[in-house]
Amino acid sequence: ILLLTGCVPNLNEVRIQNETDANIEEAESVLENDQRLTGAVAIFTDKEIIAVVNVKTFSRFNKRKIEKELTKKMEKHYKDYEVTVSADNKIIYETMKLMDADVKEKLSEKVKELKLLSEEET
Repeated sequence: ILLLTGCVPNLNEVRIQNETDANIEEAESVLENDQRLTGAVAIFTDKEIIAVVNVKTFSRFNKRKIEKELTKKMEKHYKDYEVTVSADNKIIYETMKLMDADVKEKLSEKVKELKLLSEEET
């Protein structure tokens, strides 16, 4: 028996961690209603929102376009926040790991590191 595994995260739902008093319903709506996505994770901090999305197989060739469109939609709803949207698997993995660790202290710093990593990947 041969068993192969990969490091692509399994993201089949929308998960949002909110460390602010912002209303997350708009973010849930944007991420859940986009038919090109299989799942998403978002973290809200004091001044920033990082959202990572897992795109469907046939949409993967348009990742950058999807990221830009979702960034614009999120920025429209959250004008006071700096929004970053990424479809990169490394960022998805690191963001899910951060959410699962449930680290409350230094969360803003960790989100900034993820943002820098996502900008580096592009």
